[in-house]
Amino acid sequence: MLEGFLNAITYQSVAAEIGGVIIGIIFGAIPGLTATLGIALFVPVTFLMSPEHGMIMLGGIYSGGIFGGSISAILINIPGTPASIVTSWEGHAMARAGKAPFALALAAMSSGIGGILAAIAVLFLTPILSSFALSFGSPEYCALLIFSFTIVIVMLETPLASNLFGCFVGLLIVTIGLDPVIGTPRFTFGVVELYSGFNLVAVLIGFFCMSQAVVLALNSLRPDKGGEIIFDGKSPYAELLRVVPTRIVTYLRSAVTGVFLGILPALGPVETPFISYALEKRFNKRNEKFGKGSVSGLIASETSISANVGGSLIPLISLGIPGSGAAAVFIGALTLHGLQPGPMLFANQPTLIYSFFWGFLILNIFMLFFGVFAARYCAFVLKIPKFVLATFVAAFSILGTFAIQNNMFDVFVMLGATAFALWFQALRISLLPVVMAVILGPLFEQQIAVLNTSYSSVGEVLQRPAAVVFLAVSVLMLGFRLVRGTSRSGMPEQTEV
Repeated sequence: MLEGFLNAITYQSVAAEIGGVIIGIIFGAIPGLTATLGIALFVPVTFLMSPEHGMIMLGGIYSGGIFGGSISAILINIPGTPASIVTSWEGHAMARAGKAPFALALAAMSSGIGGILAAIAVLFLTPILSSFALSFGSPEYCALLIFSFTIVIVMLETPLASNLFGCFVGLLIVTIGLDPVIGTPRFTFGVVELYSGFNLVAVLIGFFCMSQAVVLALNSLRPDKGGEIIFDGKSPYAELLRVVPTRIVTYLRSAVTGVFLGILPALGPVETPFISYALEKRFNKRNEKFGKGSVSGLIASETSISANVGGSLIPLISLGIPGSGAAAVFIGALTLHGLQPGPMLFANQPTLIYSFFWGFLILNIFMLFFGVFAARYCAFVLKIPKFVLATFVAAFSILGTFAIQNNMFDVFVMLGATAFALWFQALRISLLPVVMAVILGPLFEQQIAVLNTSYSSVGEVLQRPAAVVFLAVSVLMLGFRLVRGTSRSGMPEQTEV
């Protein structure tokens, strides 16, 4: 741990922390660009860096991108990222009242505090979970992966059938290539490049980057409805120092909520602020008008979002299971550096992991101070034309994909993934089950193969308590979702009063 801390404060690490946060804030502040897009776009860049510095920079882009979405949400009531929708309710109301600098400073302070608390949780919870996971065999891993697929399928608000379809398609995609057991080609149709399957990073860039470039290009053809940026010229720092110490309970409650939901797959930064905001409205003892510029509402939203970012990294590092779409892209970055997320990563590369943990804590501290004192100056990015952004993202997507292996086939894979993502968007099918299946599918197939050769009957598998618990919870969750869907479909429509 000490060696990791010393690595995290070298000038290379500090440069990666600062650069990642600034890049992330710029990406997040621009409506239409997201933290996930920023991470996917810069994954090829990390190939030129050491693994720990690359991870730290991507962590900074992740955290900064999530906070950056609050800038446009507060100033022009357009969330820079979907996670900032709740922030726009309270933050823009403050801006309309002439308190934009205070709203930006409070959002930055809350985001930084949430990220710092989450980084502490990551630092101490991940090793515990990893040591527990070291006792897992193939039954536990298979059951855990089934649980991960189930929770994604069940917790998303999109129809259950479409979520199941997306998961099936993702698993079908990863079967392309050589069979891991007997080595025979599957679905390759004689194309030699398909023998090794699709490049994971190329697929993710197509899903999250090139598809967004197409959407931005289409949106640039529509008239842009801008908004007034309101500044009162007053310093927000005195009021900030007065307000923050009185909301300790709100900070702690929102941070715990964010970390807990971040650990669960499918409940990423988009869903977390709504849950945290609802809890704050329920338990808040102050006479605040939520939706009218509530300080507690803004704190709850921003703190929980940043805490969710850290929480999503806990299952990624300890179990190799991403807790969100952006965390899933991290696996692509680790794979690019020859690292396999999971408990053995802690055993084999402890210094690297602790360097990343300490770097994640330090970058959140930097993000807090940068956001409080400089967030208002990032408003210039709101004036960049969308067609310029679309061109930049498209060019970077093509160059980044080609640079992975200097292979044009990967570029064609990326373009195919782009068409696939746009098709799913047109059908209103969530892409997250597909991404989760593409990420976890190879590991799932590998563990099933080990299970088949190591255990001769189902009874032997059911003698493993952890596996039984994961499978039982998966069945209960799926059954509850089916019952809830049936009861809803069977109820007559009610007129809302």
